[in-house]
Amino acid sequence: MEKIKLTHESRCLVILIGGVLEGCIEKRSRSIADSRSADKILPEDIDKALSEFLKEELSNLPHLIEQAIVNYRRQTTKAA
Repeated sequence: MEKIKLTHESRCLVILIGGVLEGCIEKRSRSIADSRSADKILPEDIDKALSEFLKEELSNLPHLIEQAIVNYRRQTTKAA
């Protein structure tokens, strides 16, 4: 069975949504590394950030994604 292909805009939205989640985890990971005065973010920081994010901030994710999509569509409309 052949996979249905995404349109260009659909692919951009998938990447955008992934970027929102990535940004949340990276921001928290940086905070964790900063709290121990580290100069690098370690895999353990990522693990801890993910765990904390899933426990404490997951409910904010839909709003963050929705806002990112609104901003994306606003920018692409201006560019057109």
